[in-house]
Parts: sequence; structure tokens; C-alpha cells
Amino acid sequence: MIKQIYNRIYNQLSAKQKADVSKFVIALSGKPHVKRSSIQPVKKFPSLQTGGLIISADFEMAWAFRYSKRNVNPITMADLERENIPILLSLFDEYAIPITWATVGHLFLESCSETSHDWMRRIPYFDHHWKYTSGDWFDADPHTGYQQDSAWYAPDMIEMILKAAVRHEIGCHTYSHILCSDQYCPSGVFEDELKACKQAAGRWGIQLKSMVFPGGIPGNKSILKQQGILIYREKTKYDLAYPYHDDLGLLVTPSTMGFARSYEWSADYYLNRFRKIIDKAIATNSVAHFWLHPSVDKWTLKYVMPDVLKYSAEKREEGGLWIGSMAQMAEHINFSGD
Repeated sequence: MIKQIYNRIYNQLSAKQKADVSKFVIALSGKPHVKRSSIQPVKKFPSLQTGGLIISADFEMAWAFRYSKRNVNPITMADLERENIPILLSLFDEYAIPITWATVGHLFLESCSETSHDWMRRIPYFDHHWKYTSGDWFDADPHTGYQQDSAWYAPDMIEMILKAAVRHEIGCHTYSHILCSDQYCPSGVFEDELKACKQAAGRWGIQLKSMVFPGGIPGNKSILKQQGILIYREKTKYDLAYPYHDDLGLLVTPSTMGFARSYEWSADYYLNRFRKIIDKAIATNSVAHFWLHPSVDKWTLKYVMPDVLKYSAEKREEGGLWIGSMAQMAEHINFSGD
């Protein structure tokens, strides 16, 4: 009841008032919250750093928006990703920061036909995070190629990522941006999605080791393990944590904060928040996991991200911060036996 009243009042506030209220709530909450770990600090990072940073990007193009409940044009969002990715890669090169590109599997393709995906089992209709209540899940697929319909295929972008000066990881974001929830997604559907991803990535010589669930909604984790995934990103009650094993033995890296202009905060306030998180990760021997969509707004891309990356690189040079991909973190933990 209290939360409902709060939401009703909050929704009536102006953008500036919402920004001020959110600052107050964050200060009151004591964020960022840390999940403590019993692992010895000297074992946590490859070169005796005391904290870590992972950045992941949900690379999805038009696939993420075709069943969105928001008034979003999928083609417009895909065009924005194409426009931003070279800028992002340049920034990551400038500060030598490798990230995990959690990639929708269909983007690996140069082309497909009307029957290419007939073998895949389909997710049943649902109305949850997105609304899919009619037609076929692949109705929006143009069944052409990237030169005709570049919103649905991105082999040129994949090649650009792989040829970057920094060695990035390509991770999994399902094949067609499905809802992975156990409640709505049968295990067979999820299994086919991962098989299709592995086949598409395999043609590029890529082995998928990490997972980011579309919409941040987890599910079907036992299939992840069967398909050789080592680590996944998930929103938890913790903002910072050293990646830990779930009940299935998979590693979990909690999502910390996204690069997006969610509130009308100043660039300085955003930067201070990111700095505080990085500093606390170093102080508590934990890992911060920042995430973004390549369609990130231009204001954040220009006024926030460069300074956050610069600060992260400085902390790495000082010897306190390890920066790497989800797979690199998982392989280090599994190799060290923790």
C-alpha cells in the first residue's frame, strides 16, 4: 500500500522533482550495497588488484523492440546502435577497456530465408515484460540480408567489434531476444535458442561463454549449464559482488548500474555516482558491473561515459582495479578453483 501511494505521488512529479527525489532515496538507501565474499582477496584478481570492473552491452538492434509495450520504432533503435557502435569502440580503444558484447544470435547472419528458423520451437504467447499475443515470433524477420535490412542482421558490426584494437568478448543474448522466464518460456524453446546462437557464433570461430538475459529477466538456467555457459548477469539486491556460484554451479555477476540518462541529473552527479561505485568495489574486493545498450542516448555517450572510462583506466593504472570481460572473470575464478 505504501509503495503504491509513493508511486502515485512520484508519477505526478516533474522531471526535476523526480531527479531530486531519486537523489534523496539513493542517499538514504546507503547504495551501493555489497555482497560479502569469503574468498581471499589475493586470489580474486589476476594481478593482485583489489577490485574489479565488468562492462557489458546488450547488442540487439531491432530484435529487442518488436514486441515492446513502449512506443519505440525498432528500425530507429537499430539505426542508433549502428551510429553509436563505432563511437563506443573508439572510446573503449582509447582507454583500453575490453567489454562483453551480449549479442542477439540472429545478428551474426549475413542473410536468412523464410524457412531458416522453421526447426526452432516457438515461445508461446505471453503478455508480461513485452506483449506477444498473435502471429509468429519471427514475423518481423525480413528473411533477406544485411545489405537490404541492416536492422535485423549485423555481420559488419560483428566484424568491427572483432577487429577492434581491444580484444572484446562476444557473449549470448539469445538468438531472437526471447523472454527467458521459466513461467513463460518452455525449456525446449530456450534450448533451441542457445543451439541456434552457438551455431551462428561458431561460424565466426566464437565460443559463447557468458549470458545476458533479454529484459534482465532470468530463467531456464539449467539449459545454460547444459550448453556450456559459464556466467550470467542478473539484477539482484546487491550492487557489488565478487561473482559467485549459484545452485547449479554457474557464476552470477550482479548488474550494478546502467549507462543511460534515467533522470535529469547533471553529468557531474552521474560521474560521482559511477566513481563512488568503482571506489567501493576497490575498497571491498568486489566487482562492479556496468551495462549499456549500444543505442545509449547521445548525452550519456558524450558527457558521462568518457569520464567514467577515463576514471576506470586511471584506477587500473594505479594497480587497484582489474577490468575485463564476463568470460575472463569466469575463467579466472574457475581456474583458481574458487
